[in-house]
Parts: sequence; C-alpha cells; structure tokens
Amino acid sequence: MTPTPASPTREELLGRWLDDMQVLAARLEQVHLPDGFPFDYSPASLPALEAALLDAGSDAGFRRAALPYLGEVLMDVCGGRWDIDPGAEGPDGDPLVRPDPALELPALSVATLVDVALAERSGEVFEREYGVLAEAVDGLRRSRPDWQPVKEHSPLDPIGPQPVPDLLRRWLLDREAAHAAWVRGMSGAGQAGEAGEWDFSPASLDALERQVRARYRTLADFDADREGPFLRNAAWYLGEVVRLHRDSVWVYWTVDPQAPPGSHHHPDNPWSGIPFTHQPHRRRARPCDPFDALRGLIRYATGYRLGRIVGDIPA
Repeated sequence: MTPTPASPTREELLGRWLDDMQVLAARLEQVHLPDGFPFDYSPASLPALEAALLDAGSDAGFRRAALPYLGEVLMDVCGGRWDIDPGAEGPDGDPLVRPDPALELPALSVATLVDVALAERSGEVFEREYGVLAEAVDGLRRSRPDWQPVKEHSPLDPIGPQPVPDLLRRWLLDREAAHAAWVRGMSGAGQAGEAGEWDFSPASLDALERQVRARYRTLADFDADREGPFLRNAAWYLGEVVRLHRDSVWVYWTVDPQAPPGSHHHPDNPWSGIPFTHQPHRRRARPCDPFDALRGLIRYATGYRLGRIVGDIPA
C-alpha cells in the first residue's frame, strides 16, 4: 500500500509562497493588468488594482497574482511580515500579512480581502483597509513618537546597497584604463568615422551594435571571444551607459558553493559570478547583464536593439 504523502508544513508553504512572489508579480504586470496601470506599489494604485480585478470577474489566475502586490502595499504602511495559514486556501495555504507586532493587530488574509472586494463591488475595499492600517499606525505613533513600523524583507523589496568586491573594483578599473585603446583599435580597423561617437550616450549604442554585428557572425564566434579584450570593454561600455542613464550601479556576486539555494551567491543563480548592472534601491529593479545583451545582437539578429533593451530599464 502506497503511504499517503505528508502534508507540507507551514514553513514549507511559506517558503513556496515567498519563492513564487516575484513570478506572480511579473505575471500581474505583464498579463493581467491593463496598460497604464501605475505599478509603483503606492496606496494610490489600490483603487486601480481593485477596479481591474472587478472587471476581470472570476479570474483565479489574476486573483492569485494580485495577492503579493496587495500585501506589499499594505505592509508598506503597517510593517510586519508574510505568513501563511496552511489550513485554508487549498493546498497552497492562505497568504497572510502580519502587521508589526507593536500594533497588536490580527493577521490579515489578502485572499479574503480580495474576496470581499469582489463580493462588495464598491471599488473601495483595498483603499479602506489601507486607511484602517494607517490610522492604527498613526494612533500608536501619537503615544510613541519615536516608533516606526518595521517590515521584514521580502523578495519584492529592493535588495539594498551591495558591497563592491575587489574583483569587481579591479575589473572596472582595468576596463576604464583600456577604454581609450579600445576606441583607437576600432579606428585602426577602418572605423575612424565612429571614433567620436563613444560618448557614453544611449545614442552611441548604435555604433556599438554595428561593431558587434560586424565582428561576430555566429554565436560560436561570439562565445569563443567572450574573454577577449574587445568584448570585455564592449560589455563595460554598455554597462556604463546603463549606469549613467538608467539609475543603476555595477554589482558582482561571488560564487559560493556553500551558499544556500536561492541566495545571491549560490552557483545556480544565473546572476552570480558575472559583472552586471542593477538598481538595488528600487522595488521594480531591472538588472542588466551586458554580455548577454551583446550576445542577443547575434542570437536575435536585426530585430534586437540595444537601445530598446536600455530603454526598458527605468530611469
């Protein structure tokens, strides 16, 4: 007789929920929400979210995708952390917002809040709940002026300032020192007309595109030269354009075989072990792997433009 598998623990269900949050938030933005939705995690966006849910009706995928966004906006005012009720909301449990303990408020089921909004159909449920939490915070601060609600970090929060390891610092200094020779080398290769275009402006990426497409006909050619001087400085140049014009910084996460799965330094993290640009202070951060962006010029041919890739990163 096949044994009945054990039900997942609360900790396991919470771990799954936290792992799914970024995917659900991306699906919410890219699939479910209408064009022009202010995806900024502001309280002002809550009526628009509720209206979109009401327009969609009984769309279970939309309903679940909205939960992380809704909960994060609420926790921005009341602090606290994510939890889960394993005995509700089907096999995945019921995601809960637990406000900062100092408020002494009960846990809030975001799924139940969505259900109330769909049943009431007033368009005011999310904003009203935010107001209740804000009033509780204001009330406690009147008696404790130095108190502020504290929110535990979640996968949708900014990752915060990142250290600059020596390897990244040396790589950046080496690339900067090699830049003038890199430009002269292209002039010597019959590209004198482009020498003055390397001003780190987004418009200069057209010249970078022409250089990369002219040098590499296949992905095998590109990959064979990945550590070569041209591509190293081409990637640095692209990253500098992103850094200067798209509110980004350089980041490098050293690979650590002992790092826990899902962490920045784990070997399976595709962002570990490479220099890339990031926006660690933004909730909707857009990292950019310059090498991969350059490789896309060969992989996707003329329909792929660096200017478009950079333009998709918030300024």
